[in-house]
Amino acid sequence: MARILVLADDLTGANATGARFAHDGMRVASVDAAHAAEAAEVYDAVVADLDSRHLDAARAAALVDSTVRGLWPVDLVVKRTDTTLRGNVGAELEAAWRAVRERVPAGREVRVLFAPAHPASGRITADGVQLLDGVPLERTQLALDPLNPMRTGVVADILAEQTSLAVRHVPIGAVTGPGLADALAAGDEPVVLCDAVTEEHLADLARAAAEVHRRDGTVWVAADPGPCGAFLARELGLRGRAPDPGPLLAVVGSATELTRRQLDTVARDSTARFVDVDPLRCAEDPAYRAATVPILARALAEHRFPGTVVVRTCASASDVVRIPADLRRALPARLADLVAKAVAESAPSALFTSGGDVTSAVLAALGVRALDVGGELVPLAVYGRLDGSPLDGAPIITKGGLVGDDGTLAHCLARLREAVHDSRRAVTARVPHQGREDD
Repeated sequence: MARILVLADDLTGANATGARFAHDGMRVASVDAAHAAEAAEVYDAVVADLDSRHLDAARAAALVDSTVRGLWPVDLVVKRTDTTLRGNVGAELEAAWRAVRERVPAGREVRVLFAPAHPASGRITADGVQLLDGVPLERTQLALDPLNPMRTGVVADILAEQTSLAVRHVPIGAVTGPGLADALAAGDEPVVLCDAVTEEHLADLARAAAEVHRRDGTVWVAADPGPCGAFLARELGLRGRAPDPGPLLAVVGSATELTRRQLDTVARDSTARFVDVDPLRCAEDPAYRAATVPILARALAEHRFPGTVVVRTCASASDVVRIPADLRRALPARLADLVAKAVAESAPSALFTSGGDVTSAVLAALGVRALDVGGELVPLAVYGRLDGSPLDGAPIITKGGLVGDDGTLAHCLARLREAVHDSRRAVTARVPHQGREDD
């Protein structure tokens, strides 16, 4: 079941907030309210777009209440607020607080951590006033909004238009001071409104709120445009259920001098672990191959993403030439068989291969049906995804042994990391059909 429920009043904000949680490795679904409960069965975080920004306050509050009721229990409720505080901010914030308050034992505090700043987009909160690029909201073009004209940037006044919940303000001096957790815990007002002008301030607020939770059991409802809620989830230890993916696996069969220099560049990366394979013994000795499989499998199991495990043939080109011709021809397939057996025990998150014969042998040993080609990273270095095999869908880059310069292998590995990151950050969105009621 989902651990986090985010309540958003429009789809754009819902997706942007969902991306924050996806960045931390969670499986995130952005859905309309009707599909939230269904998504909660398989996703770590559900971002429910209530499409409530332009509804009347009572209807917006009712949607918040029914959505919390439908997904409870969750570990954290986040009320996503607009960065410029448009919409039913007070009504929805109070509805979220009341919905959680009704479901938490009476002896525990339930409070709203309200941090409306979004510094990365120029929205900050100072002295309790929301500023857009340094200007109070009522002095910006928002004052001319035909649907939601902004009359004030004083956050407490905006809340008071739709809620009578008491608000306590935590000024920037307290946010940057040594006693922030005590400042958050003080008083008994349901809403704790916090200044913040940097992302670091938001991270500090989340850290302090988590400390208060550990100290006295306070249950926080986060209200913010995205950053603070994601920071709070992280500080509360709310992670995705999927374990961290395996490391990148690089199988380097080329013995050229350029390849050796490229490997030397990778070796300077502290996240790289090498498994050296003697090419002659690998080609001629089944016992050596059998003994190397668990070594490689253990390296793959112990070394997690974003690290790299590199299978390196520890011989020069001249050494390989001195291997008898029949064994030299057999080497790629036997090295590939070793790799495939290790991968079956502990799968990497992505694959890099160097050398045409080794690449063909590795793909065959893994049982890959096809390489779904995406393009060239550099000339003769091709990226794509694997189709079939235990690594189905995994990113891959293949490169010839004489391709690139000293930094090309490291560049290829960096591209693979980006591909793995992108797949982990994906946010699934279900958008309702326009003009049609859902069945």
